[in-house]
Amino acid sequence: MFRRSLLPLVRPRPSDAPGLVYDSGVEEDGLILSGTTRLPATGETYPVKGGYLDLLGGRLGGDNVANLTNFLPGAGRGYEPLWRVRSLNLLTGEDFSNEREMEIIAQKVDPGRGGLYLDLGCSAGLYTRNLANTLGDAGDVVGIDISPSMLHEAARQARKAGATPSFARADAASLPFADDSMDGAVCGGTLNELGDPARVLRETHRVLKPGARLAVMGILKARTPNGRRLQRFLSTGGIQFFAPEELEEMLDAAGFEPDLPITHGAVFFAAGTRL
Repeated sequence: MFRRSLLPLVRPRPSDAPGLVYDSGVEEDGLILSGTTRLPATGETYPVKGGYLDLLGGRLGGDNVANLTNFLPGAGRGYEPLWRVRSLNLLTGEDFSNEREMEIIAQKVDPGRGGLYLDLGCSAGLYTRNLANTLGDAGDVVGIDISPSMLHEAARQARKAGATPSFARADAASLPFADDSMDGAVCGGTLNELGDPARVLRETHRVLKPGARLAVMGILKARTPNGRRLQRFLSTGGIQFFAPEELEEMLDAAGFEPDLPITHGAVFFAAGTRL
Protein backbone atom coordinates (compact mmCIF):
# COMPACT_ATOMS: atom_id res chain seq x y z
CA MET A 1 0.00 0.00 0.00
CA PHE A 2 1.19 3.50 -0.77
CA ARG A 3 -0.40 6.87 -0.10
CA ARG A 4 -1.30 8.53 -3.37
CA SER A 5 -0.54 12.04 -2.12
CA LEU A 6 3.12 11.07 -1.59
CA LEU A 7 3.76 9.97 -5.19
CA PRO A 8 5.05 13.40 -6.36
CA LEU A 9 7.94 13.03 -3.87
CA VAL A 10 8.96 9.63 -5.25
CA ARG A 11 11.91 9.73 -7.67
CA PRO A 12 13.12 6.23 -8.72
CA ARG A 13 16.39 8.02 -9.47
CA PRO A 14 17.19 11.18 -7.51
CA SER A 15 17.48 13.15 -10.76
CA ASP A 16 13.95 12.18 -11.89
CA ALA A 17 11.51 15.06 -11.86
CA PRO A 18 8.64 15.40 -11.53
CA GLY A 19 7.77 12.37 -9.40
CA LEU A 20 5.41 9.49 -9.98
CA VAL A 21 1.75 9.75 -10.96
CA TYR A 22 -1.06 7.25 -10.38
CA ASP A 23 -2.34 5.47 -13.47
CA SER A 24 -4.95 2.98 -12.30
CA GLY A 25 -5.74 0.36 -9.68
CA VAL A 26 -7.53 -0.16 -6.41
CA GLU A 27 -7.55 2.76 -3.98
CA GLU A 28 -9.08 3.15 -0.52
CA ASP A 29 -9.07 6.34 1.58
CA GLY A 30 -6.12 7.73 -0.36
CA LEU A 31 -4.07 4.51 -0.14
CA ILE A 32 -3.21 2.67 -3.35
CA LEU A 33 -3.73 -1.00 -2.52
CA SER A 34 -2.79 -2.31 -5.96
CA GLY A 35 -2.25 -0.80 -9.37
CA THR A 36 0.25 1.03 -11.53
CA THR A 37 2.22 4.24 -11.11
CA ARG A 38 4.19 5.99 -13.85
CA LEU A 39 7.15 8.34 -14.22
CA PRO A 40 5.90 10.96 -16.73
CA ALA A 41 9.36 11.93 -17.99
CA THR A 42 10.19 8.43 -19.25
CA GLY A 43 6.91 6.50 -19.25
CA GLU A 44 8.41 3.85 -16.95
CA THR A 45 5.83 2.11 -14.77
CA TYR A 46 6.10 0.87 -11.19
CA PRO A 47 3.51 -1.48 -9.67
CA VAL A 48 1.88 -1.43 -6.26
CA LYS A 49 1.49 -5.08 -5.33
CA GLY A 50 1.76 -7.33 -2.30
CA GLY A 51 1.35 -4.35 0.01
CA TYR A 52 4.10 -2.11 -1.37
CA LEU A 53 5.27 0.09 -4.25
CA ASP A 54 8.01 -1.80 -6.11
CA LEU A 55 10.73 0.57 -7.34
CA LEU A 56 13.40 -2.10 -7.88
CA GLY A 57 11.68 -4.58 -10.17
CA GLY A 58 14.12 -7.36 -11.07
CA ARG A 59 17.03 -5.81 -9.18
CA LEU A 60 17.85 -7.44 -5.84
CA GLY A 61 19.14 -4.32 -4.11
CA GLY A 62 21.16 -6.46 -1.66
CA ASP A 63 24.95 -6.46 -1.69
CA ASN A 64 25.89 -9.09 0.92
CA VAL A 65 24.79 -12.38 2.48
CA ALA A 66 23.14 -10.62 5.43
CA ASN A 67 20.88 -8.72 3.02
CA LEU A 68 20.05 -11.75 0.92
CA THR A 69 18.87 -13.88 3.86
CA ASN A 70 15.86 -11.56 4.02
CA PHE A 71 14.74 -12.98 0.67
CA LEU A 72 14.38 -16.52 2.03
CA PRO A 73 10.85 -18.02 2.08
CA GLY A 74 9.10 -17.13 5.33
CA ALA A 75 11.72 -14.54 6.34
CA GLY A 76 9.15 -11.79 6.78
CA ARG A 77 6.56 -13.85 8.66
CA GLY A 78 9.10 -15.29 11.09
CA TYR A 79 11.22 -12.21 11.73
CA GLU A 80 9.31 -10.57 14.57
CA PRO A 81 7.95 -13.60 16.47
CA LEU A 82 11.19 -15.58 16.21
CA TRP A 83 13.75 -12.83 16.71
CA ARG A 84 12.59 -9.24 17.05
CA VAL A 85 10.41 -9.64 20.16
CA ARG A 86 13.33 -10.95 22.22
CA SER A 87 16.42 -9.62 20.42
CA LEU A 88 17.08 -6.64 22.69
CA ASN A 89 16.61 -8.76 25.81
CA LEU A 90 19.45 -10.96 24.58
CA LEU A 91 21.67 -8.14 23.32
CA THR A 92 21.27 -5.79 26.30
CA GLY A 93 21.03 -8.35 29.09
CA GLU A 94 17.96 -6.44 30.34
CA ASP A 95 14.21 -6.68 30.12
CA PHE A 96 14.03 -4.57 26.95
CA SER A 97 10.62 -4.68 25.31
CA ASN A 98 9.71 -3.38 21.86
CA GLU A 99 7.63 -0.73 23.63
CA ARG A 100 10.67 0.53 25.55
CA GLU A 101 12.69 0.58 22.31
CA MET A 102 10.00 2.59 20.54
CA GLU A 103 9.85 5.10 23.40
CA ILE A 104 13.59 5.79 23.01
CA ILE A 105 13.37 6.06 19.22
CA ALA A 106 10.32 8.35 19.37
CA GLN A 107 12.01 10.58 21.93
CA LYS A 108 15.07 10.93 19.68
CA VAL A 109 13.27 11.50 16.36
CA ASP A 110 10.54 13.75 17.85
CA PRO A 111 7.44 12.79 15.81
CA GLY A 112 5.39 15.28 17.83
CA ARG A 113 6.32 17.86 15.21
CA GLY A 114 4.29 15.92 12.64
CA GLY A 115 5.16 15.62 8.96
CA LEU A 116 6.59 12.82 6.82
CA TYR A 117 8.95 10.22 8.31
CA LEU A 118 11.14 7.56 6.71
CA ASP A 119 11.93 4.09 8.10
CA LEU A 120 15.19 2.87 6.55
CA GLY A 121 15.26 -0.90 6.15
CA CYS A 122 11.90 -1.37 7.81
CA SER A 123 11.94 -5.22 7.84
CA ALA A 124 8.51 -6.32 9.11
CA GLY A 125 7.55 -2.73 9.91
CA LEU A 126 7.89 -2.47 13.70
CA TYR A 127 9.05 1.16 13.62
CA THR A 128 6.87 2.07 10.62
CA ARG A 129 3.52 1.07 12.07
CA ASN A 130 4.29 2.36 15.56
CA LEU A 131 5.34 5.76 14.23
CA ALA A 132 2.27 5.85 11.97
CA ASN A 133 -0.03 5.24 14.95
CA THR A 134 1.87 7.82 17.02
CA LEU A 135 1.54 10.46 14.29
CA GLY A 136 -2.11 9.75 13.52
CA ASP A 137 -3.53 12.52 11.34
CA ALA A 138 -0.47 14.71 12.00
CA GLY A 139 1.75 12.95 9.49
CA ASP A 140 2.74 9.96 7.39
CA VAL A 141 5.45 7.29 7.41
CA VAL A 142 7.15 5.51 4.51
CA GLY A 143 8.92 2.23 5.25
CA ILE A 144 11.46 0.99 2.70
CA ASP A 145 13.18 -2.37 2.39
CA ILE A 146 14.66 -4.53 -0.37
CA SER A 147 12.90 -7.74 0.68
CA PRO A 148 9.45 -8.49 -0.79
CA SER A 149 8.83 -10.96 2.03
CA MET A 150 9.55 -8.34 4.70
CA LEU A 151 7.44 -5.68 2.99
CA HIS A 152 4.48 -8.01 2.51
CA GLU A 153 4.59 -8.85 6.22
CA ALA A 154 5.06 -5.20 7.17
CA ALA A 155 1.90 -4.26 5.29
CA ARG A 156 0.00 -7.15 6.90
CA GLN A 157 1.12 -6.17 10.39
CA ALA A 158 0.27 -2.51 9.76
CA ARG A 159 -3.28 -3.38 8.74
CA LYS A 160 -3.59 -5.61 11.82
CA ALA A 161 -2.46 -2.72 14.04
CA GLY A 162 -4.87 -0.28 12.40
CA ALA A 163 -1.99 1.79 10.95
CA THR A 164 -1.87 3.20 7.42
CA PRO A 165 1.77 3.87 6.49
CA SER A 166 3.20 3.50 2.99
CA PHE A 167 5.71 0.86 1.96
CA ALA A 168 8.16 0.80 -0.94
CA ARG A 169 10.75 -1.66 -2.19
CA ALA A 170 13.79 0.57 -2.53
CA ASP A 171 17.53 0.76 -1.91
CA ALA A 172 18.62 2.89 1.05
CA ALA A 173 21.91 3.66 -0.74
CA SER A 174 19.98 5.49 -3.46
CA LEU A 175 16.84 6.82 -1.79
CA PRO A 176 13.95 7.37 -4.23
CA PHE A 177 12.75 10.64 -2.74
CA ALA A 178 13.09 14.32 -3.50
CA ASP A 179 15.64 16.47 -1.68
CA ASP A 180 14.47 18.01 1.61
CA SER A 181 11.22 16.03 1.57
CA MET A 182 11.28 14.23 4.95
CA ASP A 183 10.70 15.57 8.46
CA GLY A 184 12.53 12.73 10.19
CA ALA A 185 14.01 9.27 9.73
CA VAL A 186 14.53 6.12 11.79
CA CYS A 187 16.62 3.01 11.32
CA GLY A 188 16.25 -0.09 13.50
CA GLY A 189 19.24 -2.43 13.20
CA THR A 190 19.68 -2.01 9.45
CA LEU A 191 22.81 0.15 9.70
CA ASN A 192 24.78 -2.96 10.72
CA GLU A 193 23.72 -4.80 7.57
CA LEU A 194 24.49 -2.09 5.01
CA GLY A 195 27.40 -2.46 2.63
CA ASP A 196 28.09 1.29 2.70
CA PRO A 197 26.52 2.85 5.81
CA ALA A 198 28.30 6.17 5.24
CA ARG A 199 26.62 6.52 1.84
CA VAL A 200 23.21 5.69 3.31
CA LEU A 201 23.68 8.39 5.96
CA ARG A 202 24.59 10.91 3.24
CA GLU A 203 21.48 9.92 1.27
CA THR A 204 19.37 10.29 4.40
CA HIS A 205 20.81 13.76 4.93
CA ARG A 206 19.83 14.65 1.34
CA VAL A 207 16.16 13.73 1.73
CA LEU A 208 15.73 15.23 5.22
CA LYS A 209 14.70 18.83 5.75
CA PRO A 210 17.11 21.11 7.66
CA GLY A 211 16.55 20.60 11.37
CA ALA A 212 15.03 17.14 10.88
CA ARG A 213 16.10 14.31 13.17
CA LEU A 214 17.53 10.85 12.46
CA ALA A 215 17.35 8.11 15.14
CA VAL A 216 19.22 4.80 14.80
CA MET A 217 19.34 1.59 16.84
CA GLY A 218 22.07 -0.96 16.20
CA ILE A 219 24.74 -3.28 17.60
CA LEU A 220 28.09 -2.15 19.01
CA LYS A 221 31.49 -3.68 18.52
CA ALA A 222 32.00 -6.45 21.08
CA ARG A 223 34.25 -5.85 24.07
CA THR A 224 34.90 -9.47 25.05
CA PRO A 225 37.10 -12.02 23.26
CA ASN A 226 34.17 -14.38 22.63
CA GLY A 227 32.05 -11.52 21.34
CA ARG A 228 34.79 -10.34 19.01
CA ARG A 229 35.26 -13.86 17.62
CA LEU A 230 31.50 -14.14 16.92
CA GLN A 231 31.44 -10.74 15.25
CA ARG A 232 34.43 -11.62 13.06
CA PHE A 233 32.47 -14.63 11.82
CA LEU A 234 29.32 -12.56 11.22
CA SER A 235 31.34 -9.92 9.36
CA THR A 236 32.11 -12.50 6.66
CA GLY A 237 28.44 -12.23 5.72
CA GLY A 238 28.61 -8.46 5.46
CA ILE A 239 27.49 -7.38 8.94
CA GLN A 240 29.41 -4.44 10.42
CA PHE A 241 29.68 -3.34 14.03
CA PHE A 242 30.46 0.12 15.37
CA ALA A 243 32.12 1.77 18.34
CA PRO A 244 30.25 4.79 19.81
CA GLU A 245 32.88 7.22 18.53
CA GLU A 246 32.57 5.76 15.00
CA LEU A 247 28.83 6.48 15.04
CA GLU A 248 29.42 10.10 15.96
CA GLU A 249 32.10 10.43 13.26
CA MET A 250 29.84 8.92 10.56
CA LEU A 251 26.93 11.16 11.48
CA ASP A 252 29.16 14.23 11.55
CA ALA A 253 30.72 13.37 8.18
CA ALA A 254 27.25 12.93 6.65
CA GLY A 255 26.18 16.43 7.73
CA PHE A 256 24.42 15.73 11.03
CA GLU A 257 25.00 17.27 14.43
CA PRO A 258 25.28 14.03 16.45
CA ASP A 259 23.93 13.41 19.93
CA LEU A 260 25.97 11.42 22.42
CA PRO A 261 25.01 7.75 21.76
CA ILE A 262 23.15 5.84 24.47
CA THR A 263 24.32 2.26 25.05
CA HIS A 264 22.63 -0.72 26.72
CA GLY A 265 24.89 -3.76 26.67
CA ALA A 266 25.67 -4.47 23.01
CA VAL A 267 22.98 -2.09 21.74
CA PHE A 268 23.34 1.58 20.84
CA PHE A 269 20.82 4.33 20.20
CA ALA A 270 22.33 7.13 18.13
CA ALA A 271 20.74 10.27 16.76
CA GLY A 272 21.54 13.51 15.02
CA THR A 273 20.04 16.70 13.64
CA ARG A 274 20.28 17.41 9.93
CA LEU A 275 22.31 20.63 9.50
